[in-house]
Amino acid sequence: MYYQAHHTHLQKCFDTKEIRFGVQWQIARQVTLGHMTYEDIVVPELDKLKGPNRIAAPLVERLFCPRDREADGATGAFFDREKAATLPWSELDREHESALMEDCFHRQPDGWYGGKVHFTASLKSHEGGSMGANYGIILNRPELGSSTRLSRQFGSYAILRIRIPRQLMNKGQSKLVEFFYQRFLLCGVYYRAFYAKDSSVFLIATNECDYGVRLPRHALPRPLSFTDFLNWHNPIVFNKPQTMSKWASRFALGLSNSVPGITLDPANIFLVDDIVVGDSVMTDGCGFINIAALKKLCAVLDWDPQSRPTAIQCRIAGAKVGCESSDGQRSLTYFQGLLIIHPDPSTSMSDIPGVWLRPSQIKIHYHSGFTLPKGQVTIDVLRSSHIRYPSSLAAEILVNLAENGVPHDIFIDLMKENVDGMIDKFLGWEGPDAMFRLWYNVAAAGGVVAARKAREMGGEARMRGFSEKDEEDEDEDDLDNFQDSPQSTAWWADEISGCPSSMAETILVLLDAGFTPQECPFLAEKLKNFIRSSVKAFLKHPKLEVPMSCSAWIVPDPSGTLAPDEVQILAKDAKFSLPGDTLSHFVLGDVLLARYPCKLPTDIQKVKAVVKPELQNYTDVIVCSIQGSRRFAELLAGGDYDGDKAIAIWQPAIVTPFKNAPLHYSHPPKDLMDNFKKDESMVSHLLEIQGCPSPSLESKMQVFLLGGLQDSSLVGRYSNFHDISIYTLGYNHPETIRLAHMFCHVLDSTKSGLAVLPEVLQKDIRKFHGRAPQWKETEDDTVHEGNELNPTRDPSLPSFVMDMVTAAARQHSDMKLSRMQQAFPHSISPDSALLKPWNDAKERAEKIRVLDPGNAGRMDLELSRIQSHVKEVLAEFKAKVGKKFTGFKIERRQDILRDLAHHFAKNPDPSCLFFSQDELAQFKASYAYKLDPEGKFAFSVAMRDLGHIKARSLGPTKTVQLVFYDRFAIKKSFLR
Repeated sequence: MYYQAHHTHLQKCFDTKEIRFGVQWQIARQVTLGHMTYEDIVVPELDKLKGPNRIAAPLVERLFCPRDREADGATGAFFDREKAATLPWSELDREHESALMEDCFHRQPDGWYGGKVHFTASLKSHEGGSMGANYGIILNRPELGSSTRLSRQFGSYAILRIRIPRQLMNKGQSKLVEFFYQRFLLCGVYYRAFYAKDSSVFLIATNECDYGVRLPRHALPRPLSFTDFLNWHNPIVFNKPQTMSKWASRFALGLSNSVPGITLDPANIFLVDDIVVGDSVMTDGCGFINIAALKKLCAVLDWDPQSRPTAIQCRIAGAKVGCESSDGQRSLTYFQGLLIIHPDPSTSMSDIPGVWLRPSQIKIHYHSGFTLPKGQVTIDVLRSSHIRYPSSLAAEILVNLAENGVPHDIFIDLMKENVDGMIDKFLGWEGPDAMFRLWYNVAAAGGVVAARKAREMGGEARMRGFSEKDEEDEDEDDLDNFQDSPQSTAWWADEISGCPSSMAETILVLLDAGFTPQECPFLAEKLKNFIRSSVKAFLKHPKLEVPMSCSAWIVPDPSGTLAPDEVQILAKDAKFSLPGDTLSHFVLGDVLLARYPCKLPTDIQKVKAVVKPELQNYTDVIVCSIQGSRRFAELLAGGDYDGDKAIAIWQPAIVTPFKNAPLHYSHPPKDLMDNFKKDESMVSHLLEIQGCPSPSLESKMQVFLLGGLQDSSLVGRYSNFHDISIYTLGYNHPETIRLAHMFCHVLDSTKSGLAVLPEVLQKDIRKFHGRAPQWKETEDDTVHEGNELNPTRDPSLPSFVMDMVTAAARQHSDMKLSRMQQAFPHSISPDSALLKPWNDAKERAEKIRVLDPGNAGRMDLELSRIQSHVKEVLAEFKAKVGKKFTGFKIERRQDILRDLAHHFAKNPDPSCLFFSQDELAQFKASYAYKLDPEGKFAFSVAMRDLGHIKARSLGPTKTVQLVFYDRFAIKKSFLR
């Protein structure tokens, strides 16, 4: 047992005084940080912490850590939206009240649902300790975020995620696994580890108690035993045909980001057969949903009914399948994957919401007599279908295209167009619409509108399409939505100073206040840095935007009308660029389809895009044929139809010269499995040995549940091995093909139970471990240790596309950036409008001396106090915002700047005789600018006031609330 954060006597006091969990967590967090001990707490003081979390939880740091910045409540109504989007306390109170009423945390009539508070911790190493004590756990601030199926069922408090630093992962997993076999005691509740992936371990609250000690009052809803919890989600006795690795991997389904949609009558959850050809499941992962269900989802999830999606990615239980249970009865099942509109008009247009699920979507079996709770027959929505255009191609796809016949010059020309587009559109400053166009281009390039919506939406951002990962970064299990909790939230603006956090938003705020790059050095510098950072990111990870391309989910043809080499790409609202400078909402002719990870020569396929009347309702997806001898998605990096995305390219210069690679590359070498050791442990075999659920069975199950606690760098290693093999041996070399298949198997190893044999890994390390090819390195990369050289290309091989593209990119970007620098003014005179308020104040003081000498001293004193205060904050700014500042994490930078802005705003005392509070703010801003005409200090602490001064100097203005402003955007159609 590991005492994570617990004090037996105080826990009784917490219970007696009904101290809520959020408050107890905050106390425990301070203990794990070493800021205090439980012995520091005086029991009578706990009376101050009684009551709702939203009132009591913030008091913890004020009572026990008064130096913490969060204790300062002088910010008033500032940051209310940020707090509402991130602070968990009111949400925890709602969960507590629902639990007291014995209500579940699934969607309520008012739209509320629970499970959105993230409790996370970080693992630390204590060198020199015994096995059981050489690790420590530091609790993080809880934070609002996405909800999961498990957190909605058992409550936010019941799920704890512990992050493991990479250096600890690399020291050996055996000690980590043993450490997490223990029970963890936190605030009177025992937690047990039930799932691990990469560098995270998930723990669940249990009802375990020692020596008759009861569960604390805050543990609501009451937790289950560890075994009962496992059986609630994935009952082991009804999933005997699975391997233990597959059984353990199913717990990721309950932890992924989802939003509860509508609840279905189990009678309207149907099973429909997969279409199978030979050994290939042509419809793998994709079922149907009718229009009635989609309409209800639109209403519940506040989707635009006019933009009803074609497909949703979701999870649901309920359909009965053939004999799986030990008593021969049909079993209930849990499904995941895509649901697309049912192709039968009479069925699809029924007024009764229904779904049709396929056997290939089954992940978990339940006993047929099991009464499914509401949470099991609710459609948990992960995201809905949408199409993104144009798409950007990463190096993996560029290499494949080049190796399959596309000339290098095509990519070099595209690269130049991309770099030109990153720079030129920000340098057109002349003309009546110039600043509006600049505003639009910066907003688009910085993804500002989507970022603002994503911040506001919090855990629902991804479901609504505002927070979308690049295709190559997609995580099938979607477990990276649990966030650690810093003091401030990344990229929220400083509402005191009015200065945004992101560079793009800062530029926008300056532009719409009336500043221009020609006249404002601060704006000019921000714009230069924005351009440089875009180019730098491009050079570090080259991605070529292809105008005639898009990306979307791939789905199987529900009508069966597409020929084996045909697809349909049809958009509802999008207008695709086509040859001849035309636009259309569909694509016709030859197209290339690609999917990440793109490692094999066959991972890109040339097919023909058509439009079928039978598929007119299937928009914003890429419909693939179910004809032929093999599932088409399988050719694209071993894909299926449960939510895999593909990139479609119809740019003639790329498509025409491309030749499909021979299909034999898509089949793994016959001896590939000789490189692996497979864990053949079956659920049925474990049950035969261990018998019915017992402590010994729990221990055996936990071995597999923590199987994901492995060095995830093995995936990266085999990706790097493959890169080096491509470069030194060639794209189609047998070793390169073997390593591509090795990578794919390693990527899926936690589910398949495969482990690379140690001797195979060592052999591959000797042959392929080393410094990356030169094209992958940038100037900022750390100097490689020793005298190791980059791998060299075999002279017998043709030139390598990424060598050509990256060399040309560096040369072209250097030339463009040099010209950009010349476009910016070398010297700018101080802005007289920003100096005017301070100069006017000084003139008023001069007049007072003449007209009212008796009060002149008072005015001079007030102006002097302003000067002294501004100079004091400037000195503090220079001390804190130095050369190392940009190296800090964004949250740390925000905290520093917010502290400075707060200090700047609250002093001197606004109770002046001669100046109003608004005048005082303007004078401070104006004088700050006078001291710092370059603007870095002045705009960091007083951007809003400087913006007001500037805007008023240019003519009529309109004051708007920030909540309105953040939803403003300029449409391209408004630009002349």
